[in-house]
Amino acid sequence: MKPFRLIVWMILVWGLLVPPSGQASQPRAGQGGDASRFVFQYATALANENAEAWAMADLGCLSRDESLSPGSRRARLSPESVRRCWDDTLKAHRDMVAQQTGSGGSSAVGRGVGFGLLHNRHRSTENWKEYPPAVFLSPAIVRQEGGPVPAVTVVHASPIQSIALAGLAGSEAVTVRGQAVDVKVVYTDPLSAPLALRPEEIWWVNGAQRRFGPVREVIARFVLVSGLRKYGFPVDQAVLNEALSGAPRIPTTYYGLRPDAGRRFDHPDPDHRLIKGELIPGSARWWERTDVEPLVRETLDRVVRLSHTERRPWLTKLLLLDPLHAETHALRGDDAYQVFLKQGMTKGRLAADEPEALERMSELYWSIQAQTWRQEMTAVSDEHEPAAEALYQALASYDTIGRQDRATSVQRRRLGALTRWNNDPTEAVLIHERLLKDVAPGTVEYGRVLAELAWDRLQWASWERRYDHPWLQQANREAEEAARLLQQPYDRLYAVYVQVAVESLLVPRNPERFHDRLRRVKQDLDSIPGVKGLPEQLLANDLVKALSPEAAAIVLPSSPRSPEVLDVAIHAKPPKQDIVWQWNFDQDRLGSVPSGFVGLNHPDGGTAGWEVTTDGESPSSARQIIRSAACAKPACVRLLVAESIRTTYPDVTVQIKASRDGGGGGTGVALAVRDADNYYSVTLQASTGIVTTRQVLNGTSTILGQVTARLAAGPWHTIRVQRINFLHLDKGRLAVYVDGAQVAAVEDVVLPQEGQVGMIALGSSEAYFDGLHVLDLVSNRTFSKPAAY
Repeated sequence: MKPFRLIVWMILVWGLLVPPSGQASQPRAGQGGDASRFVFQYATALANENAEAWAMADLGCLSRDESLSPGSRRARLSPESVRRCWDDTLKAHRDMVAQQTGSGGSSAVGRGVGFGLLHNRHRSTENWKEYPPAVFLSPAIVRQEGGPVPAVTVVHASPIQSIALAGLAGSEAVTVRGQAVDVKVVYTDPLSAPLALRPEEIWWVNGAQRRFGPVREVIARFVLVSGLRKYGFPVDQAVLNEALSGAPRIPTTYYGLRPDAGRRFDHPDPDHRLIKGELIPGSARWWERTDVEPLVRETLDRVVRLSHTERRPWLTKLLLLDPLHAETHALRGDDAYQVFLKQGMTKGRLAADEPEALERMSELYWSIQAQTWRQEMTAVSDEHEPAAEALYQALASYDTIGRQDRATSVQRRRLGALTRWNNDPTEAVLIHERLLKDVAPGTVEYGRVLAELAWDRLQWASWERRYDHPWLQQANREAEEAARLLQQPYDRLYAVYVQVAVESLLVPRNPERFHDRLRRVKQDLDSIPGVKGLPEQLLANDLVKALSPEAAAIVLPSSPRSPEVLDVAIHAKPPKQDIVWQWNFDQDRLGSVPSGFVGLNHPDGGTAGWEVTTDGESPSSARQIIRSAACAKPACVRLLVAESIRTTYPDVTVQIKASRDGGGGGTGVALAVRDADNYYSVTLQASTGIVTTRQVLNGTSTILGQVTARLAAGPWHTIRVQRINFLHLDKGRLAVYVDGAQVAAVEDVVLPQEGQVGMIALGSSEAYFDGLHVLDLVSNRTFSKPAAY
């Protein structure tokens, strides 16, 4: 420690140890005489772990020693009695202070730290605890961090008065003399001082992070009991031990959580008329940033030279003193980010010869995890999840320095990535778009930010299931430009894989282009020396495993899970399953009903009128489905459904073309089809733009919703219908999109659990269809059958 800083720190500590004028560490006669000295000695013995001296002054220890029964009183307690009483008392202190932490995010923001609540503002909450005075000096509580012994000063002693005491002599309460002696306890080291919720913080349940801070000082009221010899004790004075089970106590007092939660009582007693061992209301003070600025600077300079693991607790302590200290947040953010990447390396079993390549591979691993099976980065493992802790620490620290405009471009890019990994891609887009304006175009860093932007847009489109949204194509272009700027294969791989993911989501999908992108990925992979683990992750993740035959032989590593978490074997060992179906009808014979489809025409019946034909204006190929105008009745209904597909949560997309005569009752999608008289339909009347959602039950049609959509120019239009579930509960709805824009969302409370899907045409006019695409949204299924909610 440098001499000048050492002098500053010594002055700071000396100012805390030396009491103000009129007080002294050793009490004087004017402060209560013998009572003050006795309690002072008791308190210092407790704080200094002098168990024998403390026990001989402790009424709980004296009363529980059987060898000190009336008629056989000895002058001192046995060593066994001293040790047993000491251990039991400290255990009682630990149990009393231990906070009942909430589950999930509640404990992650600091709930249940240190003393918990001490400020009078929090007294009326249900979490307020009454502490006996010895807790504030107990080595089990205040020296857990190995700090110095608290400084003790007697500040007040009340006059002697008669009090009732239970458990002293038999079952009946007896009257003894008692005095209240107030002791100031100063925690001289802010880095090891016990914590409590800061006065300005609220406690009631909400999503805000709560700030706990190191306590600087409190005043604790001890109760001294006199006149004990007449009850057979070897000493005449002793201090109450309110924490020890079975010890003498003042009737009606209680400690721990109050019996009537939320009701304000035990108001301060300024006249000291009532005696009770307690924290003096309003006496708690906290260490503030302005008190310890030299210490923060000195400590930060020292911990920079430590390893990541060694300095982690020190950075936490410094942020308790100054929650906005930019240098501390920058260091903690960088450390936590590296820990998060190492967790990805471990979970994905990643390896590479070059450290920079391995770091970039881990970032790609987490981007895929955030995009697909997110539970690798959330607290779903047995007990503590280090990846989740590192994610949220890095995110909070980078966000803090970002708001202060103190973050580097690398830290800002990481902040955006962390935000996306935390499933907030919209905010990630804003972060990376702002950063892109501050980075020189044409540079490697510019390419890296472009790649992050592409991942942001991809994740948003994927999680929102907006496969026809312009952001997908924009992500494709940004990834292409990024790949052009990035020279290292591990950098380029990060960008090119976005294009693979985009191709897996586009409707309609282009298999040839998908496999071409995948070949580019493999070329970059082959250029990374010593690469392991990543090829399997790129082929067998949930985005692409159904599209790559090689994925069938790959088994991804599976992390340990809590028993309460849904079995994830399906993700680690993906079975062969059909969840994506696509038809462009190019292989079907002209003039025939397409293979694998059956007509459910009503009222005519049969499959007449459904056939494959050609159209030069088709959006995807030279062939499509056409329904001729063979039905003469205006109320005619024609259904064409896929025979082998049954799904509960379908995502159906099809292109339709308006009939040449401009009429017709509507053209669109049918789902949950059980037969010709039971199904749902979403149809578009192209001449008016009216979109109608119907339920047909036992042949009776009911309109569930109707809206007018703004149609894109041209004869062809895209209809997409999803059955979306909410939070894996049984609260589904039908989401309807026309030409890329959502136009309706209709609840489907009676939608059957399973059914066929297909195309529907209403009225007498002919209708045209092309590019039918069906996806089974397995991720929308409820966690239990039947659903719990």
